[in-house]
Formats: sequence, structure tokens, C-alpha cells
Amino acid sequence: MSKDFWNHLAQEGPIAMLAPMDGYTDSPYRQVVKKIAPKTICFSEFYSADGIVHSKDLQKKALTHDPSEMPLIIQIFGKNPESFAEAARIIEGYGISGIDVNMGCPAKKVVRSGHGSGLMIDRETAFRCIEAMSKAVKIPVSVKTRLGWEDASLLTEFCLGLENAGANLISVHGRTYKQGFSGSANLEPIYELKHHLQIPVIANGDIHSYDDGISKIRNNDIELDGFMIGRASFGNPWCFLPWDATPTLTEILDTMVLHGKLLSEWKWRKGILEARKHLVQYIHGLEGAKQYRSSLVKVESLDDIEAVIARIRSEHTDNLHEKISRLPGFREISEGCECG
Repeated sequence: MSKDFWNHLAQEGPIAMLAPMDGYTDSPYRQVVKKIAPKTICFSEFYSADGIVHSKDLQKKALTHDPSEMPLIIQIFGKNPESFAEAARIIEGYGISGIDVNMGCPAKKVVRSGHGSGLMIDRETAFRCIEAMSKAVKIPVSVKTRLGWEDASLLTEFCLGLENAGANLISVHGRTYKQGFSGSANLEPIYELKHHLQIPVIANGDIHSYDDGISKIRNNDIELDGFMIGRASFGNPWCFLPWDATPTLTEILDTMVLHGKLLSEWKWRKGILEARKHLVQYIHGLEGAKQYRSSLVKVESLDDIEAVIARIRSEHTDNLHEKISRLPGFREISEGCECG
């Protein structure tokens, strides 16, 4: 993959991306999204650059992937330029398509360590990290950040520095560090940023669907290069399809089975436990959802998952081929899962 990857992709039209979300965007999740919406560019959960360098186990966990996920972007965090460069070389060695640096996570434990949003303040370190990575690998390096610490007054200056250091794409979550995930995303500063950068610019924050993303990246004479969808994708991989695609109940249930199987195959017992939080999201808006959720949060095996889904099928035989509205269900999940 060349450094021009993002520029070439942007020239083909708006880029739809699955946002990196800690605890969610693992390989099974990405495989489900790619099966439903193959053109989506998927980002991984975020991983420590130091951890990637020093732990073979983390390398295997973070970088092992299915070919269907490609082109795949791995997100990392840290603050040491040498670690970033070495981690980038290791990631490139796994055949990954690109590397993204988290400069937006507002979690206090991350920021206290000088990582995530902390790099918006320690800008010289941020620039050195990107420069070290860009020189170390042939694959593209991108950054996901926020509007700023308290406001967006330094956004353009910061992103120009990242571009000059070697960043090939910038994604911006339309909230400040101080906002966390509260309030509403503000995309106006991101439109202004686009005036100043030569590399693609991506919007993130409060985007619920493909059509919503397309409408939000256009503002008068400015068009951003794409958008990221995060929490709105929970239980709704169809959100990455145009024209407000709505699945049938059968399609939803089949996808639940697939997601459960993938989690079981990739993570064994841990995957079954994680399936609980994923599968409850798929039945948002379904009659009887409360009772089905009560069963799904107690599953102990793939057989348990399939039994609950079989029960749903038997109790909804008359509407298996009806389309089920995918209203956003992400508010039921912790607001802190999206770390950019």
C-alpha cells in the first residue's frame, strides 16, 4: 500500500469508515461490517505502540486479521517516537494497509499518560511521532484527533503540523477534549480545516448512517473526503449502505448468528461473553426485545446464542421477511467506547 492510498481513494468518492472503538472494532466486528458493506474502510480498536513493540501476544491479538477486512487500518496510541516507528514496522510486516494514531481519546487515564488527546497539547511530540512513523514505513500514516482542548482555535495549526510531519489523512471528531462525548458534534471547524490541508479530511461524530454522512460532509462550497460512523453501527452494519438500507428480520437474525460464530471462533469463551453486548443491539425496535435481551445477556455458548435466535424466529414467523427499522441503539452502551 502506497502513501497515496488515501488520496486515490478520496478521488473515487466519499469514503465511509468504521470508526476505531475500544472494546468493539475487533476482527469479528470488522468482518461483519465488511460482509454487509464491503466498501467500508475498517479501523481497529486502539493498541499501545509500546505494547505492540514488546509483546508478541499483543501483536498476534491486534494484527491477526481475515483477508475480507482489507484494506485494514490499525490504530495505535503512545507518545514515544521510537516506539511508534518500531510499532509501525511491525504492523507493516503483518500486511496491514495503514496505521492510524489516536490523538483524540479523552479518557483520563490515557490523557494523564500524555497519550490520546494529550498530544493535542504536546504538539511537538505529536509531530515527531508522525515523522518517525512516516519515515519508517511505506504504508500510509493517518491521525484521528478532536477539535481541540477547549475550543477549535488551534485545529488548523495542529493539523498543518501533522501534515508537514508526514500524515496522509486526518480524521476529526467534532467535539473538544473538554466535551468528551457530551453535547453535539460541531463540524464547522472541520469544513474550515479542509480549506488548508492538501491531504484528505474526514468527519466523525453524531453520524448515524451513510446518507447522514453524505449530507454532513457537504457544506456550501466545501466537501470533506468522507466520514466515520462509530456507535451508530452497534447492531446495525447496514448503516454503511446508501439509501437508508433497511434489513429484513431474517437478515438481522442471520447476521447475529454470524457475529456470534465469529466471536466464538476467534476468542472462544471470551468471545461468547463479548457476544452478549453485541447481540442485544441487533434487536433494537423488535417486539419482545426486552425478553430476548434478558436471554442474550446470559448466553454461555454458541448453542445458547443459536437457541435464542431460533426462538425469535419461531415467535416472529409472520414477519421474518419484513424490514425492521434500524433506529440508533447506541445510547444503551457506554458513551466512552469510541476513543477518538
